[in-house]
Amino acid sequence: MVGATLKMQLAENCLTDDGQRIRKGTPVFGEVTGIDGERVLVKITSVNLAGNILPFEKEVYSEDAMEGIYVPGNAKAETIKEAEAAGVSGTNTSISGGLDMGSQIVAGAANSVINATKSAASKNIRKIKVTIKTNYRILLKDAKK
Repeated sequence: MVGATLKMQLAENCLTDDGQRIRKGTPVFGEVTGIDGERVLVKITSVNLAGNILPFEKEVYSEDAMEGIYVPGNAKAETIKEAEAAGVSGTNTSISGGLDMGSQIVAGAANSVINATKSAASKNIRKIKVTIKTNYRILLKDAKK
């Protein structure tokens, strides 16, 4: 997913970083730079205008003014939630001979973290696929420098 190319289309006329006009409907391509929870982070660096590659450094925001494209229920966010839940629910609090209660809880918690990490890692090995709805409206903001 990270490094993938995302094709978008301008809904309004705008200007390149050096002031040239880009018409509504012009395709722009962005690179997926990461996934943060239920957000796909995208950065645009240039635009092809009549065969000329022009600077057009923008970050993509959803209409809720938060950075990234909102994709509810994406696999990475679900995996993190499951790993956190497994780490909390898997704590062993039973008491048996040989270890005091504090040591048993620490050992149980460590075991739960290991199991949760294994589960998260095995799910992350599978390819993460995110679907973005057609005609999803976004906002473009000048990139941070």
